[in-house]
Amino acid sequence: MRTIIGLDVSKASAKLSVAVDGKTTYDGDITLDAIGFQSLNSIIQSYGGAEVVFEATGVYSRRLEKYLIDNSILYHILNPLVAKKRLDDGSRMRKNDVRDARGLAITEFTKEPVPYVPRFSDPLYRELSDMSRYYDQQTEDIKREKNRVHKLIQLSFPNFTDEIDVDNISSLEVLRLFPHPDTIKGHTVTEIADIILELGLRGIGQGRARTLAERLWRAHSVSYPAIESSSFVVKQLRQQVTNIIEMTVEREVVISNMINLAKKLPEFDILLSIPSIAENTAVRLIGELGDVRRFEKRSQLNSFIGLDLTEIQSGDYIAQRHITKHGNPHARKLLYWTVVNMVNSTAQPNHIRDRYEKKRATATRKKPLLVSSMDRLIKTIHYLINTNQFYSYELARSL
Repeated sequence: MRTIIGLDVSKASAKLSVAVDGKTTYDGDITLDAIGFQSLNSIIQSYGGAEVVFEATGVYSRRLEKYLIDNSILYHILNPLVAKKRLDDGSRMRKNDVRDARGLAITEFTKEPVPYVPRFSDPLYRELSDMSRYYDQQTEDIKREKNRVHKLIQLSFPNFTDEIDVDNISSLEVLRLFPHPDTIKGHTVTEIADIILELGLRGIGQGRARTLAERLWRAHSVSYPAIESSSFVVKQLRQQVTNIIEMTVEREVVISNMINLAKKLPEFDILLSIPSIAENTAVRLIGELGDVRRFEKRSQLNSFIGLDLTEIQSGDYIAQRHITKHGNPHARKLLYWTVVNMVNSTAQPNHIRDRYEKKRATATRKKPLLVSSMDRLIKTIHYLINTNQFYSYELARSL
């Protein structure tokens, strides 16, 4: 006798359906808390054991998965796209949570004739994944704050950015000190340079401080701000600059912690052996790809990322092939920029760049070439990690 429990997971609860040897025997629901999980365990025990199948629903299914792992309960977590295909019977019936739970349980018998045994990864991969997502979130938040700061500068100190780039911490610290031309008045260039030096900023010596002071002086001498130095906008500008500085520092701490964790994994050094992949990129690749060894075939990894191709055909017409983009968008974006760096003319010699340059001579569009290079890089990463080998040009070229 084989018993499978299908769960349709939502925010705080889940619909539950029990199927024995392909036939539904019980429908119910549980809450996604300690009480609900105990109820689930009681149901499992009443059948003498059972497998559990459910769709990954982001943060909502994470606690259910942890409970199943902690209690050594066999489970199969489905990619949302896979679950959708399983439940799509061609009808136009509205979504029904109970019907979905039943469908997941029943289809598991046919899709997995033998009980699915998950490959449990080191919890370190989950931790790195969470940290990578937080890093991305910080990056987006910093980008939004910088856009706001650029607008406020136009009101408070419009010529500041003509002289000083505000895309680094040192310049932001200077802007926080001098957010309005009036804050320069009464100071000589030497005094301004001394004030900047007192900040103790990394990479700012006497020469650099003097240069910044001279640029500030030039900017203040021609600026005509839209607001007074006493305006709330100046206070707002200082606060938002502070936000950027704090988030940037926090993001650096996150990467540093990720690197310390990733050093415990063998693939960290393998990824670092690939030209143009530095520590920052390596740890984020691990965070987004997870344990690459769980993908037996490279095509499975491509699907996970969303680099697998789709083709539309009707009669004699075949549309241009495109990647599905159904997978992990964070991993896809990271791989894209990794490849952009690898094909750069100043990058270290590597097989990705050589192939890119060869194909570019006859290519009409750049993007398909970059996507093809991403696929090539994934093939290399998958092979090196699964065979536990470091990068070599000859080996990578032969793949």
